[in-house]
Amino acid sequence: MSRKLDGRYQTIASPWDDYAVYSFANASEVDLADQQPLMDAMNAIIAVNWKATEPHWTAASSPFDGKFGLILVYGQPGLVAFSVYRTMCIANRLAIYRSGTEVLPQHQGRGLYGFFTSQILRSADAAASGEAGILYGWRTRNPIVWAANAKICEKVAPSLLGDAPDPELQAACIEMCAALYPGKPLEVPGMIMRGAYGHIKHHRQDYHGTASLIDAAMTRMIPNSADALFSVGYARV
Repeated sequence: MSRKLDGRYQTIASPWDDYAVYSFANASEVDLADQQPLMDAMNAIIAVNWKATEPHWTAASSPFDGKFGLILVYGQPGLVAFSVYRTMCIANRLAIYRSGTEVLPQHQGRGLYGFFTSQILRSADAAASGEAGILYGWRTRNPIVWAANAKICEKVAPSLLGDAPDPELQAACIEMCAALYPGKPLEVPGMIMRGAYGHIKHHRQDYHGTASLIDAAMTRMIPNSADALFSVGYARV
């Protein structure tokens, strides 16, 4: 797969001169011939960031299903970052679920995760109607990812930073998890998904600031590396 996807797709505005960015509100718009090479590249990034025992994205569990949106970032020599997301209706509100975002280590620290988030929320805000606001959900056991996502929310369930529990957010967590992962139980009020990451293992690192507090909470709640927290918040847009 070339850096510019053979020039057959339109790029969007990029804050970086050395990155080409592609955005698909409907991921099924990616040509079938491009899907497997892209999946291979996405799985290769996951295999760098995680200890993976099998591919995460497969033909049976594809990021190119029409229910997903997809943002791709190309640099040298090819795909360097991606974000898969899903737009839903939860608790009678527009909801965004971050299905997976990965950035190669040598490209981390340049603001790509925040760029993905702003692009996704901007598109969601344009589609929102009424004043109910947007729900924003994610699943992770990475303290940095949890902290980054919680930072853009007014409140989050589960609360890891001492905020009072929000029953409406807890209910939204249960509803969203059931819609995304039917048959997989969610332990309340911790919003724990057991065995969510049986095929990949998070690389632990030294955490600082808020991430260190989140790491301590996660270590208490989900010491098993296969477990994850499923979280939903009120997004600031």
